[in-house]
Order: sequence, then C-alpha cells, then structure tokens
Amino acid sequence: MILRWILAFFAALGGFFVGAIAGDLVAKMVGLWFLPGAGFSAALAVVVVTYLAAPNHKFVSASISFIAGAIVAWLLLEPSCFPENYGEKAYQPTHLPIITTYAGGVVGLLIAAALRCWFRPNIAFNSDAPAAHRLI
Repeated sequence: MILRWILAFFAALGGFFVGAIAGDLVAKMVGLWFLPGAGFSAALAVVVVTYLAAPNHKFVSASISFIAGAIVAWLLLEPSCFPENYGEKAYQPTHLPIITTYAGGVVGLLIAAALRCWFRPNIAFNSDAPAAHRLI
C-alpha cells in the first residue's frame, strides 16, 4: 500500500509539471501572461491526478493536495508583479497569478467531486445491501 501512495505522489508531481508546461504553452499561444495560465492548469492537474491516482480516500487526498498546493502557491506567487510588456501596468503588484491558481484547484476539486458522484458504486439496487439502503 505504501508503494501505491508513493506512486500517487509521483503521479501528482508529474501532473504538476505537465500541467504547468501545457498551461504555459497555451497562454503564450493566445498572447497572455504565462504565469496565471500555468498556475491554473498546474493546480487543476495536481488535484485531478491526485484524485485518480490515490489508492483510497481519493477525495480526501485531492482536498489535501489542494490545501498543500495552495500553501506552496502562496509562498511562490505572492507578491507578483505584472510583466514589462503590460504597458502602464508593468511592474505593478497583482494577485492575478494566485487567484487563477486557486481557481484551477477549485475546478479540480469540482471535477473530483463529479467523478466521485458519477463513479461511486450504487448500492441502492444491490439485493445484498441492507434494507435501509435499497430503493425497492
């Protein structure tokens, strides 16, 4: 079981790098500042990959990765300033990178919650389930 948790950790770490690179590339392709795009997609990827890779307690694991990622993101992204190519806003402080990173994590948790609801075993129609859990 410990090996599966170690593999889940490395999967989430890989999701972070792949998500950050993909977000960076997409943001640059559409002409936006790379930092908010990379943060959004990295946070989204980490939370969803953690949910998918965790051997058990999947949603709790995804929530913990969101909280840990939020702390790390705060340490890395605050304070942030607009880049020099933003005209009169250049070098002014902004919270845009941290806000988009947190938004990516929240979207990841919403996806994890949806996956949890859609793919949870339904015991309502199971004849072996206790009577209180059956619909029939």
